[in-house]
Amino acid sequence: MTRSTISAWPEVQSKRTSHKHSAAKYTARYLLVLEAAARQFADKGYRVATTKDIADSLGVRQASLYYYIKSKESALEQICLVAIEGYVDFSKEILGSKQPTVEKIPDLIYRHLKTLEERPGFYKVFLAHRHELAAETRHVLGRQIREYERNVEAILRQGVKRKELRGDRDYHLASLAILGMCNAVVTWWGKRSDAPIRALADEFAGLAVDGLRVRKGVGG
Repeated sequence: MTRSTISAWPEVQSKRTSHKHSAAKYTARYLLVLEAAARQFADKGYRVATTKDIADSLGVRQASLYYYIKSKESALEQICLVAIEGYVDFSKEILGSKQPTVEKIPDLIYRHLKTLEERPGFYKVFLAHRHELAAETRHVLGRQIREYERNVEAILRQGVKRKELRGDRDYHLASLAILGMCNAVVTWWGKRSDAPIRALADEFAGLAVDGLRVRKGVGG
């Protein structure tokens, strides 16, 4: 469609704009419902929390939830999918960038931890309750997780090829150690430390880079 055609049909533009606004409004409310569900699952446990608990926390009738989530099971599924949304994409982006590996590692860790900062309930529920999902959804998530893990390992191995990181390390274990360190934050952040996520990411990256970086006469 040409620019002149668009300007000639303002009513079409208006309808499309209205549709976009409606879609955005639905998405915002949908995320509010998921956030409420995530809080209930995180606080009470997935098996104990009910859709009535979710509705009560939002101050709405239980029947109103069904416009956004069909069941407690579907809420858990969507929470987990949203929690890891973008991880594969941003790790591919970092892998393909030209920045030095010692800069890629802090970027990777920060972006991994941002979910905890932006949607802590989603992050907690994903780590604690994803094993309770239906088998098909677990497989979908599992494929994404494994692809993300492969990308993280590839970023580290890229550093070895560039002679930035040591060649005498097990980078499969190193990648799992970095991810494990990041995922453990959910158990103590806000309780034993209130450090900003950026500060945590920088500290973790320092630990990782210091242990993997090539030093003169060591591990080259």
